Amino acid sequence: MFVVDPSALLAIIVGIIAALPAYLFTHRSGRGRARSAIAYLSGIAVGIVAAVVLFQLLQTLALNLTFGGAALAGSFFGPFVGLIWGAWVRTGRKRRKNPA
Repeated sequence: MFVVDPSALLAIIVGIIAALPAYLFTHRSGRGRARSAIAYLSGIAVGIVAAVVLFQLLQTLALNLTFGGAALAGSFFGPFVGLIWGAWVRTGRKRRKNPA
């Protein structure tokens, strides 16, 4: 009998959820000193909340699953992916020419 560990899938799901706010802050907002810090903090906050909600939901559905560490790792590394993704997409914009 094979044992299936949902830790990797949960880390990826939480990481994607945590990357979305960081991506939105980085992609949509203009230049600023605190832009990346606010983006990372919002991403990690959303990731931790998503990890807790998914952890509680999956604990009620299946007993004795231990994957809290993987979910927290996803919520920690997810905002970095969102920051890099948003900065990469943002560099493709055209620059305005200053009328002289």
